[in-house]
Amino acid sequence: MELRILRIGSTGEDVIQLQSTLSILNYNPGITDGIFGVKTASAVIQFQKDYGLVHDGIVGPITWGYLQRQSTAYKIYIIKPGDTFYKIARANNTSLSGLIAANPGLDPQRLRIGQAIQLYPIYLTDPSIRIIYPKDGAILPYGDIEIIWTPVLGATSYTVDVTDRDTALPYLRNYTANVPADKNSFILPKGHLIIGHRYEITVYILDPSTGYNVPKYMPKVNVTIDESPVKSPEILIPQDNTIVSKTNFVLQYVQPDIEGNIDRTLILTSATSSYSTTLKVNTDHPEIPEQLPSFWFDGVPSGEYKAVIVYENRTQSIKLKSEPIQVTLTE
Repeated sequence: MELRILRIGSTGEDVIQLQSTLSILNYNPGITDGIFGVKTASAVIQFQKDYGLVHDGIVGPITWGYLQRQSTAYKIYIIKPGDTFYKIARANNTSLSGLIAANPGLDPQRLRIGQAIQLYPIYLTDPSIRIIYPKDGAILPYGDIEIIWTPVLGATSYTVDVTDRDTALPYLRNYTANVPADKNSFILPKGHLIIGHRYEITVYILDPSTGYNVPKYMPKVNVTIDESPVKSPEILIPQDNTIVSKTNFVLQYVQPDIEGNIDRTLILTSATSSYSTTLKVNTDHPEIPEQLPSFWFDGVPSGEYKAVIVYENRTQSIKLKSEPIQVTLTE
């Protein structure tokens, strides 16, 4: 598509290209509607100022040249007739889910000729911002996977992308979830996993400081689902739907028989409020009933609770949860 000289009053596909490119580069031209108005002119002037150009709001060959150089650096692609996200992903060696994650808020079914899209998100270089769990290279038992990452100041949302590396048609097994900014974890249901397969986990961050529609992403993590599933911990005592006294809380559970540096945690979450408490229960023999110290429950309100045991083997990078039970805690 030949690029015209554009100014206030211009309309067409090249104006769509201009507006969507400016949006990705963190200049706000207003709605991408193909109409060069005052807001688009203001964004052009700011771009021209930032790059030391004559800031007259007119997009001629020089301004187009600078925009195209930035488009190359940001891996921006311009929609052509007949394009679909699937075709674009295949032609540019990226996944369909990754392309969708790189363009939050964009409807893949409503692409417009001339529209600029982001082929790849921006890679984060800050080593403190990363996926905390699971660890890269971990071999995980078949089960739900809790993905935990470093919270990012200023993020407006996160996108978790899980790619099956061993499926002939990966888009059938890829999983993408949007997570609100106040959360830094997500539980991937085991129904989206296959025993023996390898998975690549990516967490994208949408942060307006890097661009209007440009997510950043943390270092990717690769895991394998173990062909020999490990059984999750199971609470034996107290039993489900029982009344338990704070002064006589007896705990018995079974756990996976795997050597390593192990932590075991009892989490009680109120069924009627936002209250929850976490108790370390690192007993050597969890299969033997043990009464928990009564002072552990000082300040814990009486009432109905959901109880789970969390088993974490840091040596093997395994984290498992028991099925929850319901208990009523009394004085």
